Amino acid sequence: MRTFLLMVVFLLGLHAQEIRGTFITEPIFNASVYLTTVGNPENPAVVLVHGLGDEASTIWESTIELLKNEYFVVTFDLPGFGQSTKSNELYSPLNYAKFIHFVAQTYVKKPFHLVGHSMGGAIALKYTSLYPSDVMSLVLVDAAGILHRSEYNDFLIQSGVNTFFDEQNGLIQGLQTQRVSSFIDKMAEKIDRKMSLDMGRVLASEDLRATILGGSPHSIAAVALVEENFNGIPQTIDTRTTIIWGENDGVAPLETGYVLQKLMPNASLKILPNAAHVPMLSHEEAFLSLLSAHLTNQEKSVRPIVLKTTPSYRVKIKDISERVYTGKIESMSVVNSQKITIKDAVVDELIVLNSEVQIINSTLKSGKTVALMAQNAKVSIVASDIFGTIKLQNSKLHLLGVTMDVLGKPIEALSTSMVYFSLCKINDKLIHGKEILGYTK
Repeated sequence: MRTFLLMVVFLLGLHAQEIRGTFITEPIFNASVYLTTVGNPENPAVVLVHGLGDEASTIWESTIELLKNEYFVVTFDLPGFGQSTKSNELYSPLNYAKFIHFVAQTYVKKPFHLVGHSMGGAIALKYTSLYPSDVMSLVLVDAAGILHRSEYNDFLIQSGVNTFFDEQNGLIQGLQTQRVSSFIDKMAEKIDRKMSLDMGRVLASEDLRATILGGSPHSIAAVALVEENFNGIPQTIDTRTTIIWGENDGVAPLETGYVLQKLMPNASLKILPNAAHVPMLSHEEAFLSLLSAHLTNQEKSVRPIVLKTTPSYRVKIKDISERVYTGKIESMSVVNSQKITIKDAVVDELIVLNSEVQIINSTLKSGKTVALMAQNAKVSIVASDIFGTIKLQNSKLHLLGVTMDVLGKPIEALSTSMVYFSLCKINDKLIHGKEILGYTK
């Protein structure tokens, strides 16, 4: 009998850290937090971070079932969400990173795999930049809030998302579902167009958070997310990273995934066809397969390149829509056309008139100084390099994860034009914001 009791004590001690659905008190927000740990603490550890929405950590139930036998899995309802304390606190990516660090030091106590979804992806990125030695590997799933807030505003307007943002109290509910993906749109619009306020000052003040944001954790976390400046952060993270993205994400644009892959030196991008913002629920099998491959270091990083031997061609486009062009393009003109995509290409000269063009994973390299001329156009350049100047006339230019290296002025406007910068490096200067060019009173 004594031997049996000693064995029970030993087994209890072995799994002393295995806690299912308990509440802990943490020091960052002084909140009661709902925490779950599953599996043997001696196994490799995986920390799962959810995004905005009252579903909170429940989105990870299938993921936990997959991992629990071979990993020690730690997840939680972030303060302000789910079953954790909800109060008027500064729910910023920085403070959430500090909270996760407390959890890791207390319950993990060793380097771990970090997985973040949506806002949780932004938090995971912030965490890895602050505590790189803690993170064995990183998985970013449809990470939200990485681009400049004006970019989200434009993206969500273009995606035609219905808004239900409540102007009276600023409440945002259930972001994990696609139907509420207008939260960043409305937050950005409110910040940029309706409220001439320093939102950093609002976030820092308990009274202003109560007055302007209703003291709502959802609203505070959403504003803090879009106010966070990630410019310069991805480039510093050399942790092995897998970026998983739903092809049809209506909350966080797929372009963010391309940008992160370009900027992070040890990252690979995996796109799930037909998936939206919550692939762990909508495309469970495919998501879990990618996650398993990452954790066992089986995924392959493939970055498309244009071979020097690829033959070049010229193309003139007029009055067409929804075409994709790749390869070596000596010169290209696009007139009166919509939804033209240039992807995985090298382009020597591009002219865009009265058209909409998106350029992804490409190089604009002009031997004639001017790489792009746009008039009455909307041009988005994503995860690309530009060697040559850009000239605009009455146009919108979106630069996402773009590197420009030119002599003299990189962008010139012949008439009023808007330029949006997200995570860009222009002549060795990091730029993240928006600018009106060519405007005269």
